[in-house]
Amino acid sequence: MSEVINLQDKIKAELLDISGTINKIVDSYKSLHSPLVESQENVPKATQQLDKISEQTAAATHRMLDTAELITPREDEVIAGLNKIKEIVQNNETTGVIELCDALAQKASDNNNDAFVIMDALQFQDITSQQIDHAVVLLEELEVKLSKILSALNSEGEETPAPKMPSKKQRAYDPHADLFDKKTNQNDIDSLFAKK
Repeated sequence: MSEVINLQDKIKAELLDISGTINKIVDSYKSLHSPLVESQENVPKATQQLDKISEQTAAATHRMLDTAELITPREDEVIAGLNKIKEIVQNNETTGVIELCDALAQKASDNNNDAFVIMDALQFQDITSQQIDHAVVLLEELEVKLSKILSALNSEGEETPAPKMPSKKQRAYDPHADLFDKKTNQNDIDSLFAKK
């Protein structure tokens, strides 16, 4: 009879051990499930962020090129106009000089405004830098989560500390920085200074 009780105790101990192992497997699965879901969500976000950077960089570059193409012929017209004024002055004539000066001043003003447009477009570097930082943070978070998952899978149920990750650069960024949503132009800025 004591052999039966001893056998029952051994079976009971084995069943408790198997139950404990199954509970650890279930707990491991639960702990791995959340980082996998988060990683699955963050990879498309990082990809979208990088696509956005590419689109906005291309748009800013085209904007600068288009604006520079407007400045060049006006500069040629300003040079021709100044030469015309020089010719008029050398001939001691004044007819049309005021109108010509007004037209040249307008062209110079247009060029000045377009130079501000180019400078504004160059701000894409700051915006894309913020967007890249956001994408990098998403990818770094993914790296940490995947590392934890790999660590858990390699430990075969044993308690192991999380792997040491290299220290990451502290990043400050606006994840919603967007070149296309900017609505400021030079006339708005000039009007702010004119009010004072």
